Amino acid sequence: MTEYLIQYGYAFIFVVVLLESTGLPLPGESLIVAAGMLSGEGSFNIVAVLIAAFSGSIVGDNLGYLVGRRYGRKIVVRWGAHFGLGEKRFAMVEERFQTYGFAVVLVARFVIILRQLNGFVAGTMRMNWPVFLFYNCISAALWAGAYGLGAYVFGTAFRHVFAEVGTWPIILIAGGVCLVGIVGTYRFLFNDAEQESDEADEPTAPDSRG
Repeated sequence: MTEYLIQYGYAFIFVVVLLESTGLPLPGESLIVAAGMLSGEGSFNIVAVLIAAFSGSIVGDNLGYLVGRRYGRKIVVRWGAHFGLGEKRFAMVEERFQTYGFAVVLVARFVIILRQLNGFVAGTMRMNWPVFLFYNCISAALWAGAYGLGAYVFGTAFRHVFAEVGTWPIILIAGGVCLVGIVGTYRFLFNDAEQESDEADEPTAPDSRG
């Protein structure tokens, strides 16, 4: 990934983050971290990196919003069950967005699964677009700054760690964060459905009356 980053530069950042924001499983965060570290070495301009990441995330999320607004319900009905997101579960996702909508849009970019569903679900439930765009811009700016600027500022320290102990601690931490994000997101979105299913499966107590 780094070799493509060096070869294609800011356009590569923009495209990868855009595609990840529309739901594809691409390493957008890792790419921003790498670009931030290279910026610390002078290979890239950190401002341009942040602009590319911010722009790609905004365009990708809003493409997802447009697809969801126009085709979301049809897509869920036709294909959702194949990916474990049938109408019942998708209704729960919509309920979460209706209850915590603005907060979800703000934090979604930092959480796997929510990041992929963010724009699509917001469009499907026809969230007011200017409101979605406003909170989405805040979220994208915080996300780009956290990963890009963080790597830019602490890149030297990261390189020392890599040189001394290798990359396995970072991989382990990243894997743990992803796992927590996946489990936490699943419970946040679908916990009520699992409880209802368990209650429905419980045997009914026999009537003690004669």
